[in-house]
Amino acid sequence: MLDLKDTKTTQANLLKLIEIIPDAIVIVDNEGKIRYINSQTISTFGYSSYELTGQVVEVLLPHRFKSKHVDHRTNYFKHPVRRPMGSGIDLYGRKKNGVEFSVDITIAPIETENGTFVISVIRDISERKAQEEGAKRRARQLEDLVSTMTHDLKTPLIATETSYRHLQEDYFGKLTEDQKQIINLLTQSNAHTLRLVNNLLSVFKYESQSYKLLLEQIEVSKLLNGAQDEVKLFLQDKKINLKVTKTNFQFMCDPFEIERVVVNLLTNAIKYTSDGGSIELQAVKDEDGNVIISVKDTGIGISGEDLPNLFERFWQSKRSNLNSGGTGLGLYLSRQIVEAHGGKIWAESILGKGATISFKIPEIR
Repeated sequence: MLDLKDTKTTQANLLKLIEIIPDAIVIVDNEGKIRYINSQTISTFGYSSYELTGQVVEVLLPHRFKSKHVDHRTNYFKHPVRRPMGSGIDLYGRKKNGVEFSVDITIAPIETENGTFVISVIRDISERKAQEEGAKRRARQLEDLVSTMTHDLKTPLIATETSYRHLQEDYFGKLTEDQKQIINLLTQSNAHTLRLVNNLLSVFKYESQSYKLLLEQIEVSKLLNGAQDEVKLFLQDKKINLKVTKTNFQFMCDPFEIERVVVNLLTNAIKYTSDGGSIELQAVKDEDGNVIISVKDTGIGISGEDLPNLFERFWQSKRSNLNSGGTGLGLYLSRQIVEAHGGKIWAESILGKGATISFKIPEIR
């Protein structure tokens, strides 16, 4: 608490300081009456010093807040401390001409020879609020556009996927081995494109915080089996051996989203592992109930220079042997999903000796 009782010099110095502050400053006594304002208050609210001095501070508020503010003010003087006003809620001021505007307010008690006063620092944030609302509106418009585009892209891809599956199942007649190989390649390409489209839409949903996790108890074996099925053709194509190590347990998560993370990590490992290599998928539950899932490969590894950027949006290594023409969204989206669950994701690697990417999901009660 600032004490101004000692000297008039202290008071004079404070008033000089108040005048050079770019925010509106209002000092009120314990009855809520305005005792002093700076020139920025005059500029912000449109009143003269003569019009405000002696008035209750509620004159600066919209009418709908005045009665409640009197109660808040009375309670504040019982335990006056420095703090932001209305933390977590939108605050508004009212100009002389009746125009309302958004404000941030910090209040603090000061001791004077006439008792405890309160100094309020009032900042006009209407321009910042307008920019934030504009950004939110543009984000919603962009999300709507992306949603429409991805829907239009997904529809033919899903139809194509169904047709390929019918061909693989000899629905239209038995295929030769060469024909099966071609259909498998087309199926992989279609699945890869569909995954990219889904990733793009999900990135926008997570960044706009419009995605709601659908939590449920899931058997870890069921989740990992689903991920294996998604990448089965990619593994077969490169003759990569996948070893799965797990204990049988349940945990709470959004199964669709966590399976997507595992698929992204497996796809990434397959991409950078040579033909005939191996990948290990491991899931454990530690003594604190945290679930840790890791994907370890025998691929080309990741340099120490690249590791810190691995989970950034659209990031791709400048190293030619690491740049495979992807979008740079898979690992970024994986980080978004894991963090939405309250977890974390990380990578360990020595260049030329493979990589391990792991993520941890805390116990959700």
